[in-house]
Amino acid sequence: MKLIVCDLKGWVDLNSNLSKKHDIKFINKRDDLTSNLLETFKPDYVFFAHWNWMVEESIHQNYKCIVFHTSPLPYGRGGSPIQNLILKGFKTTPVCAIKMIDELDAGPIYSKKEISLDGSLEQIFTRISISINEIIFDIVNKSIEPQEQIGKVYKFKRLKDEDNKIPASIELDQIYDRVRMLDHPSYPSAYIKYGDIKLELSDAELSDSELVVKCKITKC
Repeated sequence: MKLIVCDLKGWVDLNSNLSKKHDIKFINKRDDLTSNLLETFKPDYVFFAHWNWMVEESIHQNYKCIVFHTSPLPYGRGGSPIQNLILKGFKTTPVCAIKMIDELDAGPIYSKKEISLDGSLEQIFTRISISINEIIFDIVNKSIEPQEQIGKVYKFKRLKDEDNKIPASIELDQIYDRVRMLDHPSYPSAYIKYGDIKLELSDAELSDSELVVKCKITKC
């Protein structure tokens, strides 16, 4: 099969079994996903692993476009799903492969794999990458018909820089969650403001009585 994997950050490491058996193109720039490329390559599937933009209707209506979203859909449509789930106390979540339609994260679900939300964001992304590999393997090797989402829709808002600021008067475990949920090289760190000083926190380790973090201190 011919597959296109749209991965903005290059976070998905495809299993060699997939790479050997299928003709795969990777796209990590918005402008590279063109009608000309699709018409020439003629993919059987276009997978969107990490993608920040809406895809033209002419593309997702003419090709099998599948987008991955990490939340228990239809709960958690929208931005920053991992961070929003952690803030709401979720310990696990499915990685869902959904058919791309006009409405964001609203398409029927092909398959899903449950993952843990423990650890740093980098560790969570590793689990997501493994799940994406498993789901792509299932989709290209089995006859899977997507099923409509069932349940009450709840939409998340994408977090902004101000949301990464650690609020006062919260417990150690809550501070730990706010640090680890952003702990990835390509994400801004959780931070504390102290006058004109900014303390950026990473590498959090929580025990029963203390929280140990790495701290970068800069002038605002």
